[in-house]
Amino acid sequence: MKHAIRIVLVCLLFAAAAWAQQVQVSTGYMYQGSNQVPGATNWFGANGGRADASFGNWRHWSLVGEFAGARTSNINSTGIGQTTLTYLAGPRRTIALCHGEKRKVSLFGQFLVGGVHAADGLYPSGTTIQNSANAFAFSTGGGLEMSLNRTVSLRLIQADYLYTRLPNLFDNYESSFRVGAGVTFRVH
Repeated sequence: MKHAIRIVLVCLLFAAAAWAQQVQVSTGYMYQGSNQVPGATNWFGANGGRADASFGNWRHWSLVGEFAGARTSNINSTGIGQTTLTYLAGPRRTIALCHGEKRKVSLFGQFLVGGVHAADGLYPSGTTIQNSANAFAFSTGGGLEMSLNRTVSLRLIQADYLYTRLPNLFDNYESSFRVGAGVTFRVH
């Protein structure tokens, strides 16, 4: 299943690249706050980064592929850390809020589906506990960008909700909130 998801994502990205009228590549910092399993302290934080590429601009819609990673080394003094890597794709809607003489501010919203790979933690699998796992994931959210010129924009903020289905002995899902900022380059 995990390989099928990856193959579908790669095919979607290549199909979008062939269709694209406009390509944007973004990168930036990301903070991820995640819930723990029931009975433990509520939330833990992780630092990381994300990169995405959006293809096309058909009536303000584009196709996005995103890769993000976050790491924490000690969840609430337990000595256990966690590394998560997400690979997601889906539609993005962008709306221009205002146009100045040299600046343009735009707002975007997106819904992305894909997978997550988690490592350096404890993930139950049947009667054993493994130190890594792969699972389904989706995110929904948006952001605000301000163009500096025709090719560079500042991503002032990007915030989204991330849902993952990693095994945890209780309900086998996790909710995370991610927030960050970065820079966007228009390639085409």
